[in-house]
Amino acid sequence: MNMATLKTFAAGLALASFSALPALAAGPEAPVKQVGLFAKKVEDCAKDAKKVAKKKTNGKNGDDGKTAGCDGDNGGCNLLQRAMNKSGIGRRLSDSGVKAGGFLQMGYHSDNNGLFNNHADDFNVHQLYFSLEKVADDSEGMGIGFRSDIVYGVDAQDLQAFGNDRAAEYDDDDDFDHGIYGWALPQLYATVVRDDLSVKLGHFNANLGMESNNPTQNFFYSHSKAMYNSQPRTLTGLMADYNLTDELTTSFGWAGGWNSGMFERGNTRAGTDGRDGSALVSKIGFNPLDGVSLTYAVSMGDLGNRGEGYVHSVYGELEIIDDITYAIESVLVETNQEDAAGAAHSVGITQYLTSKINDKLSAGARIEWWKNSGDSEYDVTFGLNYQARDCIIVRPEIRTDWGADSAAVRGTQEDQTVFGIDVILSY
Repeated sequence: MNMATLKTFAAGLALASFSALPALAAGPEAPVKQVGLFAKKVEDCAKDAKKVAKKKTNGKNGDDGKTAGCDGDNGGCNLLQRAMNKSGIGRRLSDSGVKAGGFLQMGYHSDNNGLFNNHADDFNVHQLYFSLEKVADDSEGMGIGFRSDIVYGVDAQDLQAFGNDRAAEYDDDDDFDHGIYGWALPQLYATVVRDDLSVKLGHFNANLGMESNNPTQNFFYSHSKAMYNSQPRTLTGLMADYNLTDELTTSFGWAGGWNSGMFERGNTRAGTDGRDGSALVSKIGFNPLDGVSLTYAVSMGDLGNRGEGYVHSVYGELEIIDDITYAIESVLVETNQEDAAGAAHSVGITQYLTSKINDKLSAGARIEWWKNSGDSEYDVTFGLNYQARDCIIVRPEIRTDWGADSAAVRGTQEDQTVFGIDVILSY
């Protein structure tokens, strides 16, 4: 039995053993606040609020639509909003529905992994994030809103519109970079909402997989290879979300290629005019039972700097028992561009298991197989989420990568084990 097989077996055994964690730690009986990967995504909060508000209107039990399934005011961490309200103009903006928020993510990792965590053996500011948003309110008919985000840190250059054909377009500009640090404008869009239909126009996070650009929506400090290599990070275009039923939601839209900026349709292929990126983007979510969800996300067409092709992600979540959640994601990339990042063909499966031990501590494991142009890579991660304060989460982890090394970060090493830890302050 070779080393890779032994490690794969050990990783699977470790995943299964996490199901016993709640029995080893006495915790309070009160509900545990969800953090990280299995917390509700930002875009789901508004949908759940609308569902609950509709049920209440129909005489059914439930909380009011303002707090359904989510905490208001940035999870209660509304430090920036309170500071803004101390000024006259800030109070006027707040009274008109404009909210300010954000977070600070700082972290350390012992080695590079060729993904986001690529500045080893140093304490880095990954993301200093600010957002300004007016949620569209359709309580009196059609509602109009907007969102604008800006981020500074070592992650910024991975969040810029690097899919643009030409330099100095949108935030893909040397003036935005300062050594390993930089600025990015990951979101700038307007929204129009009426009843169960919501339309978004502009530049926004793709959100086509289990993991997000936003670290507050992920369980782990590090990212999966599939998230970094096989999925877009941002899109520019138009997306329409429609709730067919309380259990079935759909999203359909168009994007000017992957990771392209405003007014620039991403395409870096030689022999083209650089403005050919044009892709269909769609996502369908199904929640048949409490604690069960399944999502199919796809983008197809001219993906810009990734060539022409088809990419999908299928992922599901299952609450096995109280406080133990399992998730699995499958990704597939098929394009006609051999030299694209992540290559023309890649496929992968990532599994997650998390256990909420008590109201402060959660434990999780992730195991991934990712095959890139015929070469298989593996990684397994074990981590903790510790909620030190209401607005502060600490996430230590141990990660091991082995198999092929398409990112060329291990040199002659057969495998690499990385210790990482980050702290997130939400405001």
